[in-house]
Parts: sequence; C-alpha cells; structure tokens
Amino acid sequence: MKPEIVTAIISAIVAVISAIISIYGQTRIARLADRLAKQREAESRETQTAALMSKYRDPLLRSAIDLQSRLFNIVQAKFLQRFYHHSESEQDYTIKNTLYVIAEFLAWVEILRREIQFLDLGDLEMNRRLSELLVNINQAFGTAKLESTFRLFTGEQRAIGEIMLVPQSTDSSIAYECIGYAMFVKKLSDPEFARWFTKLKDDIAMMANEPKVNKERLIRIHHRLIDLIDFLDPNCVRVPPKYRTRINQYQS
Repeated sequence: MKPEIVTAIISAIVAVISAIISIYGQTRIARLADRLAKQREAESRETQTAALMSKYRDPLLRSAIDLQSRLFNIVQAKFLQRFYHHSESEQDYTIKNTLYVIAEFLAWVEILRREIQFLDLGDLEMNRRLSELLVNINQAFGTAKLESTFRLFTGEQRAIGEIMLVPQSTDSSIAYECIGYAMFVKKLSDPEFARWFTKLKDDIAMMANEPKVNKERLIRIHHRLIDLIDFLDPNCVRVPPKYRTRINQYQS
C-alpha cells in the first residue's frame, strides 16, 4: 500500500478518534454541569428553608410560648376565676389579652403559610415536620369531636390570622408583621374586626363563671403547642424544660 494512502487512513482514524473523544468530553461536561446545577438548586432550597426558619422561628416560638402559658394558667392555675371577677379593668385585660395571645399565634401561622407557598422546599424533613405540627394544632382547635368551647374551624383560624396582619415596607425581609397588643385593643372597637372574636369572648366568660366546664380542647391544644416548642427549640435554649410541663389530660 502506498505511503500516501496509509497516511490518509491514519489521519482519518485519528480524526474519528478525536471526534469521539471530543463528543464524549462534551457529554461528560454537560452531565457534570447539569449535576452541579441540580446540586446548587438543592443547596439553594435548603438555604432558603434555613433562612425562612431563622426569620420566623423566634416570633412563632414566642407566640406559641405565650399561648401555651395562658392555656396552662387557665386550666392549672384558674387564671380566669382569679382575675375575671376582681375588677372591671382586670376583667377587661383577662378577656382582651387572652384573645390576643390566640390571635397572635394564628397570625404567625398565617404569615409562615404565606411565605412557604412561594418556595420550592422539596421534601425536606424539617418542612414536613413543621407542617405536621401546625396541622395538629389546627385540628385541635377545630375538631368537632370535643366540646365547642374555644373551637375555631380552619376558616375562622385563617380569618383571624389574616386580620391580625399588617404589611411591612418593601425593604423589610419580612413581608408581614403581626399587630401589637395596643393596636389589637384599639381595633376591637371596630365591629367588623371584633365579630371574629365574639364566640371566643363568650367562651372566656363562660369558663370564668363555670369553672367545671370541660377543658379537654384547651389541654389538647396545649400539648400540641408543646410539641411545636420542642421542635422550634430542641435544645431548650429559649424555653427551659420546666416551662414545658404538659397539662394532665385528666384535668377537669
């Protein structure tokens, strides 16, 4: 075979091999780039989740602490009987502040729900567990299997949470904030606002005047709130263990 032909064949083989190597290399690079992009996306979701939890953990935790403390005092320390009948001012505070700690917690649940729906949180265990805990509290408030005292159906819980919100400025890292106690008391003079609390207000009065009324719903809500507090503060940094005592389920 002539040298020229051999050289041409070798050149063709080298060209084919080079093309194969080039295509293989490009494919490998594309796969690597795709894998890195998916990894960055997953890390971004985790970062978003961590940032979200960090941003809302403290106010949600604080509101859960305040609500569980009030429920504990109502059931265990006879809070309503002790202060409802003392004076007009103490009765006023007993009613309005009890309404507020319920509404404040529902507000932060609503804020968190609104934020989460815009994020792709994937199947992170933390998000699943938080959602489960909030659903448990929602069901404890709303179940029709218990006495009607302090019962709030899901729509009522959402409505109370909504009317407690105030939009933040555009440069704030939080889109919504919950109104403070002073503003809450002021807004109760608005019939459209106050009507969402009519039943709860009547329930407070009934429990203050009928200490033997069944409190199983309050106990169940309290237990679910402790579950949430344990999740949000697992190392007991913000809430010492002695303040996480669960109400005896047989408490009348």
